[in-house]
Amino acid sequence: MPILQSNNNGTMEGGLHDKVALENTLLQNWYACGINLTKAAVDSLATSFLNNPEVIQPEVAGTLSAPGVYIGQFTSNPIQDTFFNSTGWTKGQLFVNGYNLGRYWPVAGPQTTLYVPKPYIQETNTVLLIELVGTTQNTVSFIDTPSTGFE
Repeated sequence: MPILQSNNNGTMEGGLHDKVALENTLLQNWYACGINLTKAAVDSLATSFLNNPEVIQPEVAGTLSAPGVYIGQFTSNPIQDTFFNSTGWTKGQLFVNGYNLGRYWPVAGPQTTLYVPKPYIQETNTVLLIELVGTTQNTVSFIDTPSTGFE
């Protein structure tokens, strides 16, 4: 999490304010950049992965461990409200059909499901997860009711 500090005109500036290391190695000559997460950009990313036969295929469950982008498709019949079940995933962001539906972090909560409204669902759907930590999961599930994970 970036450290925020106030500058002289009262606005907040964020950023790293100390040396940055990766696995105890000091990083040099690096820069931080934003990621375009608009609906159009996410749709384009998902389409390029789904239409590219060279894309890395999912590994066997239990062997994944690195952060990454996970893209897949599912069908829905009937089309109705649903909930993404984040159990088995670690920490990240969920997109369905290009719509940003929020962050998941099941061990921190406050919930383990994310609401996917009926207007965002189609007969064939694309799901994209930006997994920030890594997981042993390579499938997603959608359920009919919300869950806090503390029932």
